Order: sequence, then C-alpha cells, then structure tokens
Amino acid sequence: MRIITVLFFAAILSSSITTVSAAGGLSEPEKRVLQQLKREAGATFAIHWHSKTNTPSLITGQLTKPSKYPPEWIAYKFLNQTKALYGLRNPKINMQITEIKEIPDNTVQVRLQHVLYKTPVWGDELVIQMDDQGVINRVEGKLTPHLEEKTFNRPMYAAISKKKAIAIALASSQGGSMQVEDPKVDMYYHPTIAGTPLIYVVSLKNNEFEHKYQKILIHSLSGRVIEHRNL
Repeated sequence: MRIITVLFFAAILSSSITTVSAAGGLSEPEKRVLQQLKREAGATFAIHWHSKTNTPSLITGQLTKPSKYPPEWIAYKFLNQTKALYGLRNPKINMQITEIKEIPDNTVQVRLQHVLYKTPVWGDELVIQMDDQGVINRVEGKLTPHLEEKTFNRPMYAAISKKKAIAIALASSQGGSMQVEDPKVDMYYHPTIAGTPLIYVVSLKNNEFEHKYQKILIHSLSGRVIEHRNL
C-alpha cells in the first residue's frame, strides 16, 4: 500500500534507495522515472501515492525546467517522461485535454481526462499546474493504470441503447419523468468494474427536489443501476 509521502533530499546520498523501497512494488521503469524526477527537483520533490490505484495522487516540486512552449506541449512532455508511473501507453492518445486556464499567482492549470478507446474513464483525470516560466510544480489527480490489459486490448460495446439507459435512469430517479431539462447521457469506462466496465452516465435535473442534479450510472450490458449520485 503506497499511501506514504516520499520526500527526496538531494544532500543525502542514500535517500533514493530509501524512496524506492518505501514506495514498494515499483518496476524498474518506474524507479528510473522517480530518479529522474529527484534529479530535476532535488529537495523540493514530494510524492503521494493513491491507495487503490498505486499511481501518484500528488507530485509537487520544481518538476521540469523552464520552457517557452505552450502549456499543452509542456504537459504532454511531462506525461511522456512519467508514463511508467501512471501506467499509460501513449499519453497523447490516453489523456485528453479538457481545460487550460490561468489561476492567481501567474499559474496555468492543464486538466486532462483519461481516455480508453476514445471513451473517457469515469473519475480518472489529472491537473498539471505550471508557473509563468513553464515550470511544472504540481500534478494532482487519479489515474487507473494498464486499463488496456484489463479490457484485453479491445474496445467494448453496449448491449442497451442510450434511449433505454435514459428510461432506466428516469424510472429509478427521485424526480421520475419530471425533468426541467432533457436528460443527458454519456458513455464511460468504469475503472473498478470487472468483466464489462462500459457504463452509461445519465445526467438529470429537477428543481422540485432537494438535489436538483443527479447522475445515474447504468451498466451498458445488463442495464443495472450501479450508483445514484446527487449533486
């Protein structure tokens, strides 16, 4: 379980060995990436591991050199260098930029959605933060590794239609058919569902109830309601 925070101190020769063993279960490519990040960031480097996915949930420090390239180029270069840590085959294909925005203190955030076979992965995204010199100083989020292997390297297909998924969602929702907006339905891969992890996420809105917005997760093969989420 790699939930510990690992601090690298460049002045201590043995720290890299301690870090690798503390992270636990790392492959040789992952160890090499950590060593590379340590050399770049020195004593500013810190990493937290996600307890369920065993991928980094937070990396901080001066992680890259200054760059005049656009934020998206900087973000993809970092992910190419660290893809072993996140279990990504090809970040340009597996990670889709959904937002680039400036926040206070001359900081730019690049938000990326994890994608599998051109379909987003439910709950999987990263936010890469960089300063006005193009130096990445924070990477935060959750990624589920090696999803291609878990799906036998081939895309999956739904057995029920989007129309059927909406009907199931309306039948199970608090508001029933009393919606103030047309339901919206999207398809996702759910990273923790075994077998066929393809799901529909139906978004509903009803002003008559305490929770106006609902997202209902429906299995695309069986039509089973997996989760109600009130927003």
